Amino acid sequence: MREKFFANWKRRLVQLVSLGLIGEWSFYGIFRCPFAVPYIGCGNCPVIQCPGRSLWMWSWILIGLSALFFGRVFCGWVCPGGLVSEILSLGAFFKEKIKGTVSTVLGYGKYLALCVSLYLFFVMNNPRWAIPIRTGEFFKSVALTFEHADAIWIYKTVFVLAALGLSLLVPMLWCRFLCPTGGAVELLSRISLFRFSMNDRCTQCDQCRKRCMMETRPSESNCVQCGDCTDSCKPGAIVWKRMV
Repeated sequence: MREKFFANWKRRLVQLVSLGLIGEWSFYGIFRCPFAVPYIGCGNCPVIQCPGRSLWMWSWILIGLSALFFGRVFCGWVCPGGLVSEILSLGAFFKEKIKGTVSTVLGYGKYLALCVSLYLFFVMNNPRWAIPIRTGEFFKSVALTFEHADAIWIYKTVFVLAALGLSLLVPMLWCRFLCPTGGAVELLSRISLFRFSMNDRCTQCDQCRKRCMMETRPSESNCVQCGDCTDSCKPGAIVWKRMV
């Protein structure tokens, strides 16, 4: 499994660079962001140490453009949460157990999470659920945030951390079934210009699905355009192509 994890070294390199560039912001979004929906209201955020104050606008523009051109490539190549999920999923107990109709139904969870996030942001004006107490020590600040946050902020944070942690049981559970960003990018990916797809040489052997961390196939739901499956296809049926 570890050999497969490092097989696509170019993707791992990009993920590590991304972790260095936006990993701190990702951490702040989970543990210090006072808003109901993190990563969006960064321009007005009182946590002045957060790097998202200067990153958030361009990041969302680039995520949207990348989805329109290359599908869900952000999830597979850039997202720090995706990298963490992949690491946790290496020894997942229920690998290849959730599929078919069950996987399809659970997959709607990310769209539900997207709708809830949009409601909180646009209708409720992205309420503050935590008090971003500032101290000189980073982890002490995190502890104080948990101590003084509203109960609903605690529940949200614990839910997100638990969903990420459950990747130890169900591979990529957060990314496949619950991530609102993944849901938004998934919708845009349906009209993307370029993506991996299968041609008429496909024998339906499903080796690509078995190789995939997201347990899907090229151009199907939850495909993150990682390209890891290409080496598993003996007929060479997986190709990168322009869709329109």
